[in-house]
Amino acid sequence: MLPYTDITRYFGSSLADKDFESFLRKVFVHLTEYNILDTGYIMSDSAGIELGFTNNNAVFDDNDQIIFEKGNPIFSHCNLYPKSVVLIDRLPFDISFTDSRKIICNKAGVPMKTNKGYSTLLNKSFLVDSYKIDNLIVTFDYNPEDETIIFISIRDNDLVKHLKL
Repeated sequence: MLPYTDITRYFGSSLADKDFESFLRKVFVHLTEYNILDTGYIMSDSAGIELGFTNNNAVFDDNDQIIFEKGNPIFSHCNLYPKSVVLIDRLPFDISFTDSRKIICNKAGVPMKTNKGYSTLLNKSFLVDSYKIDNLIVTFDYNPEDETIIFISIRDNDLVKHLKL
């Protein structure tokens, strides 16, 4: 079992970095391959985690599904789902996936930013709270009806510039 910080310490690592590759092989089973045309994530469904990459140097045409330059994928964010408790034993603010939004706000304080509304693209309502821990942004995506956690996103605030807080 790992604390979330064991994963986030690899933020900024290249996918080709030997230490990062070794960490991935030791910790995860059944990882998907990195594919910028598909999602830009490496996923482990059995562990309930998505490892996201920023790849500013890649050159590709997603309409024609052609990669001209593979670039250098840099690990910059991850999504944790309730299944991740089989791997992650300590979450930010010592919360649990069973905690409600009210409990999380009691443990973590007032969010830096809250987004609530309806997405016509996704055809559903959303509720998202974001917090900052040092240089990490921790985002809780809730079911807006009962305010339970759907997933937790953690990202390096400097590496994912389009989501910077």
